[in-house]
Amino acid sequence: MAFFTYKAKDKRGVTVGGTMDANDSSAVASRLVQLGFVPISIAEKGGGSSLNLDQYLIHFQKVKTEELLVFVRQLSSILEAGVPLLASLEALYDQVTTPKLKGIIADLKKDIESGSSFSDALNKFPQVFSLPFVAMIRVGEKAGILGEVLERLANLLEKDYENVQKIKSATRYPTLVFVVLMAAFFFVIAFVVPKFSSVFASANAQLPMPTRFLIGTNYIIRNYFYIVIPALVGFIYLFRMLIKTPKGKLWWDGFKLKIPVFGTLNRKLTLARFTRMLSSMLKAGVPILDALLIIKDTIDNLVVSNMIGYIRDQVEMGKSVAEPMREHVKIIPPLASQMVAIGEKSGNLEGMLSKVADYFDRDADYMIKNLTPLIEPLMIAVLAVFVTVLALGIFLPMWDLIKVYQ
Repeated sequence: MAFFTYKAKDKRGVTVGGTMDANDSSAVASRLVQLGFVPISIAEKGGGSSLNLDQYLIHFQKVKTEELLVFVRQLSSILEAGVPLLASLEALYDQVTTPKLKGIIADLKKDIESGSSFSDALNKFPQVFSLPFVAMIRVGEKAGILGEVLERLANLLEKDYENVQKIKSATRYPTLVFVVLMAAFFFVIAFVVPKFSSVFASANAQLPMPTRFLIGTNYIIRNYFYIVIPALVGFIYLFRMLIKTPKGKLWWDGFKLKIPVFGTLNRKLTLARFTRMLSSMLKAGVPILDALLIIKDTIDNLVVSNMIGYIRDQVEMGKSVAEPMREHVKIIPPLASQMVAIGEKSGNLEGMLSKVADYFDRDADYMIKNLTPLIEPLMIAVLAVFVTVLALGIFLPMWDLIKVYQ
């Protein structure tokens, strides 16, 4: 088998290109004709099969959300224009510049040419295409509305990406303040305190508690750093291992929902994603029990995931979606459960779920826009503690020395 590059025209005269593996160029031409293309040029690719460093590093790269978003949006537009799926992937392959995504598209083309469905080909890349993504694609294929389903998936990806960017933007200033504060604290400990400590020691005066704390911290860092650093790294490692266990993750995810400000924001964003995904999957024709099971396995927060599993079990027993929702008032506000109940009674559950998702998104957007003012009191309190400790640690003994020399 060898790799060939080719150019061909589709039924509308649009030129497409790509690569294909076959025994010879005539086999490539035959396959193109079977797919409805008119071959223009076919040439064997040069080079051997050795793996260079760049090709090796591609396996460790990740497809960014914005890259996946552009790919899904463009694929949807091309399919809606009536271009066949394989030709659409060929066109996108030539446009994509990211090696990782380019390689995935090449594998998708190869699988489809071999007779696999688009959803089965996507299912081989679970780190890039999630379970709900593949499930909606599979339903879209069966119903013949693949382009429409891809448009809905693009909207979901776009909303997730926008929320992440908004949170990053809102927390950039507090993060910068915290980093500068920590840098200033360690600078004082490492360079200022040692110079003052010698002066304080020569005076044979009783040092106040803040100064002894700073000098003690400096002593520990300078003399026992080979213990402190490994201990800190070990603590972080053990904590990460703990929250990966079922009980540890359940505790940590519950704690994240209870953190002031950020816990409420996390809950709203998670519920917005849950209701929007459920709405999109129901609109695509996915049965509600299957949709709830798929979403349960993809929601990152275990507390919310267990709640979705409970809702599914109750629906399977014959209850409505709103009934088990009402039992989780600490997570789902009563207004959302009432809206879902109205949607079920009116026969428009997917539409009402979309409105519920919009409701959570609006609340989350408001919180994100006001995130800095909300956490400013906490920032001021932390800043006050650090400044007070540093100021008292340095200036109190100086005042005592002045009294001694007077």
